[in-house]
Amino acid sequence: MQLKESIDFLLLGLVLLFVIAAVWYIFRKGNKWAMLITAVLITGYMGYYFYLPTLKADTHAAKYEQIMEYLDSNYPNRQFTVRPERYEPGYYMGTFDINEKGTPEFGVTLHVEDDGDVVQTSYWEDGGFPSQQDLWKKLAFSYHEEYSLDSKRVEITKQDEWIVGELTVFALLIDGNLSIAVYEYSQAGYSWNDLQESKNGDFVSAEAGGRVFIFFDEAYTGNTAEVQLQNGETIVVDAAEHRVELFIADQ
Repeated sequence: MQLKESIDFLLLGLVLLFVIAAVWYIFRKGNKWAMLITAVLITGYMGYYFYLPTLKADTHAAKYEQIMEYLDSNYPNRQFTVRPERYEPGYYMGTFDINEKGTPEFGVTLHVEDDGDVVQTSYWEDGGFPSQQDLWKKLAFSYHEEYSLDSKRVEITKQDEWIVGELTVFALLIDGNLSIAVYEYSQAGYSWNDLQESKNGDFVSAEAGGRVFIFFDEAYTGNTAEVQLQNGETIVVDAAEHRVELFIADQ
């Protein structure tokens, strides 16, 4: 039983004691009536307490059918994992964790209201602690400000990486667009510090750790490129031999 339910039962029990006390006061000259009403009230209270698990299971099962109908109706061409199918302690009735079968590491939590409406209460990520080389895979989830089943799915592929100590930089294609993602990684945790995406399709740059990282498109035809830094300065870099890989320059 969850904490809220325990508190509700405690409050209901206190109200019941007050009612029983009132009954005995009203029927103080007729103990048989007081005893009968008290027995009915206590029996009803205990009966509801022991019936509650069955009520939860039946209600959750009905809402499971509703959530499956909702998914089939709104996302007919997608396959989902929905849990729990049966009510389990620790879950709220009618609340389900849902993820697409191809991405079990992140998903959403949906709740079926009593009137049948389905609402998203949260989104979650459960991919465990990644290796430093796999940090970029987290972008499939964190790319969205607030993930939902309606979020546009992005295709992300890694083209190159640069790792020195905690600083971790990836050259990526996000839906075919040149991008650079910057992370800090340690055994204690990791942080996503920056994501730069190309505005012209030729190249993209990012700055971190006193270095400039540049990722050129393979179709870039120029031999050099002018890259404007955050401090307003411009540097000219050789692009001819660094297409489809990270080019690193010290600032």
